[in-house]
Amino acid sequence: MSIRLPVGKPRCSSFRAIRPLSLLVAALLALGNAVAQDFPSRQIELVVPYGPGGSTDAMARIVGQRVAELLKVPVVIVNKPGASGAIGTKYVLAGTDGYKIVTGGNSNFGPLLAVGSKPPYALEEAASIGRAVVNPLLVVTKTGRFATLDAMLVEARAKPDTITFGSWGVKSPGHLYGELLSQAASVKMSHVPFDGGAKAMLSAMGGHTDLAVVTIPTAKTNVKSGALTALAITGDQRDPDLPDVPTIKELGLAEASYSSFDGFVTSAKVPKEQLAILRDAFDKALNDPKVKDDLKKVGSDPGYMDGAQYDAFMRRNLAVLRRVAARAGIEE
Repeated sequence: MSIRLPVGKPRCSSFRAIRPLSLLVAALLALGNAVAQDFPSRQIELVVPYGPGGSTDAMARIVGQRVAELLKVPVVIVNKPGASGAIGTKYVLAGTDGYKIVTGGNSNFGPLLAVGSKPPYALEEAASIGRAVVNPLLVVTKTGRFATLDAMLVEARAKPDTITFGSWGVKSPGHLYGELLSQAASVKMSHVPFDGGAKAMLSAMGGHTDLAVVTIPTAKTNVKSGALTALAITGDQRDPDLPDVPTIKELGLAEASYSSFDGFVTSAKVPKEQLAILRDAFDKALNDPKVKDDLKKVGSDPGYMDGAQYDAFMRRNLAVLRRVAARAGIEE
């Protein structure tokens, strides 16, 4: 015996919901594609979480100009210094639409997160766009204060905690490096934070602090002019523009070798379609021969990584820095 179903009626009441639901899903997908196709449709803020005039600021302006040309929208540089880069970085990580980007490197995604039990944000809140540069640091002093690094260390050993060194903020790579150098050389120095590398350099140049730990682009012009003396470069190789400055390894402190890096980051909340567009534009900009040449002219060493590579690199670096910070005794 066969059973007949009523003609013209659905076999299950849930069938009624299928068509409207499928239409809604299709509409949402179409909307998402339309948003991605229209992105970006207005200016993008490229936040530098430090004061103007430093190497990070210079990098952002060089790369930002080329990205603006590629995306055909203005890329506006916004300096938001404070809290060792945390203020500007948190501002960008709170975004969701891809119209805010921050310079992100070994300052705001390094020691700032490696030290203390309550970091201002987590690395997982960020989505990397790409690494731009790698930069050894310079240990500089006012010309006439110390002729060599060894002369500085002699005084530091004789007068513990009296030698002052400036950096671009508490928990910055410059701060971490000063502590690492102190540990490697068995001396004690006092840290003085500033809200940018340029200010730390000017303080040393004016004799207000004994030393500054800054990037090469920040100090190179004043070293060449003779206003500053560079005591050491922290990388493994001498800089071609400063051939007379020895590396820290050459000075017998190989364990204090260290290089900073920088790139571009946005919020992890940005949809993957918009993130892909940003990554593509920055990939093209960072591999542009003119951009590379311009970065070299301001003393930065191009060190390109794409977004996925940079994500993995920063995770590895943070793990290393946590161990370094613990050995250096840097606390909250």
